[in-house]
Amino acid sequence: MPTSMSLEELAELVHIEPAKLREWAEAGLLDPRGEGRFDDLDLLRLMTIKEYEALGKSMDELAAAISAGEVEPFLGEYIYPRGAQLTLAEAAERSGVDPELLRDLRTALGWIRPGFLEADLRVLEAFNAIAAAGMPREALLEGARAFGDTLRRLAEAEIRLVHVHIHERLVDEGLPEDEVARRIHVLQEAALPLLDTLVERVHHEHLLQASIEDAFVHLVDTEAPAGRGSVDATIVFIDVESFTELTETRGDQAAVDAMSHVDSLIREVVIDHDGKVVKHIGDALMLAFRRPADAVAFAAVLQRVTREDAETPGLRIGMHCGSTIYRGGDYLGTTVNLASRVTSTATAGEIVLTKDVADKLEDGAPVEPVGLRMLRGAERPMQLYRLRREEARRDPACGRMVNTPAARLQQEDGELWFCSEQCLRDYLATPRAAA
Repeated sequence: MPTSMSLEELAELVHIEPAKLREWAEAGLLDPRGEGRFDDLDLLRLMTIKEYEALGKSMDELAAAISAGEVEPFLGEYIYPRGAQLTLAEAAERSGVDPELLRDLRTALGWIRPGFLEADLRVLEAFNAIAAAGMPREALLEGARAFGDTLRRLAEAEIRLVHVHIHERLVDEGLPEDEVARRIHVLQEAALPLLDTLVERVHHEHLLQASIEDAFVHLVDTEAPAGRGSVDATIVFIDVESFTELTETRGDQAAVDAMSHVDSLIREVVIDHDGKVVKHIGDALMLAFRRPADAVAFAAVLQRVTREDAETPGLRIGMHCGSTIYRGGDYLGTTVNLASRVTSTATAGEIVLTKDVADKLEDGAPVEPVGLRMLRGAERPMQLYRLRREEARRDPACGRMVNTPAARLQQEDGELWFCSEQCLRDYLATPRAAA
């Protein structure tokens, strides 16, 4: 935990009179171990006090209920632990984990608490059992980093979702803080027991998908890899055009909303093409596909979807395929770097791919060369290709974008395309057609 504070420092930080904080500390609601110092956990204890005050409990009632185990506040096992905390040396001895490995595991997991609870020993014993089964130390720590980072992001997202979409919304609607606290308390009481089950089931779903990928490596893609930990993948980057301009002209929230919209569209399409979103990098997304053809098919569908969606900003898409190193939930190496640099050569609405990707597509694939480019990190100029854009026109009757017209109407200033015969009839019945 960060450096502890005196009572006066805590009072200044949270804008509460020291006498009130002292009362709560003497009742055991703050600094429950009576050390005379306060830390970040005391901020959670203050939130708990305010929440139960809103529920009508007095300070003495709350202290007695917590002590008797009649009330279990949100994350109460951490903020009001029962029993002595174990030191690292004691936890190592009890769990059988080497103290140096335990120190490294705690760092890898992002564990900031200095002590250990009895319940923590089960986690440490699990790591010890995995190590004893043959998992090398470096792999154990790599897994701990991925596990810790993933669950940290999940936990932060859960807390922020409640704050932004419930707390802030209710305050904006004019509800008093005590009513807001009551509603959040009800949500916590209902949701917390379910979270571990949700995490377990979603984890198993993704274990299933990861195991299928592993089966492809062993049974289908059996060529010798480029090195230990390497996998063949097609890496795709999607960059939002003019994101900075969007932020400056329409504001941060509008830019965030645009990114959320793009993210939703991408996820709807990627799941149908055996791909996955690896991560966000600022205003860009990085995706990975098992096969180049799937990546190209995904990009073509996304291009069509975004062209028909007026809310979507222009997207630049680039891709490269080859051997990558997979570490801790991420793809690394030259293939990734080149895919990123290929993307930087694209314009809004354009899909650019390397020759390595183009060569793995079927004959007749709708790609065309765009010439040689010298990309940073490449040994020589690279031949790049782009996916030919499908011609599309807007149906003048219903407003939909049409790639393959069901009906056409020739006029002096060009040909109109319609998505259906009915739209053609509707258009012919309008004054515009007569003109």
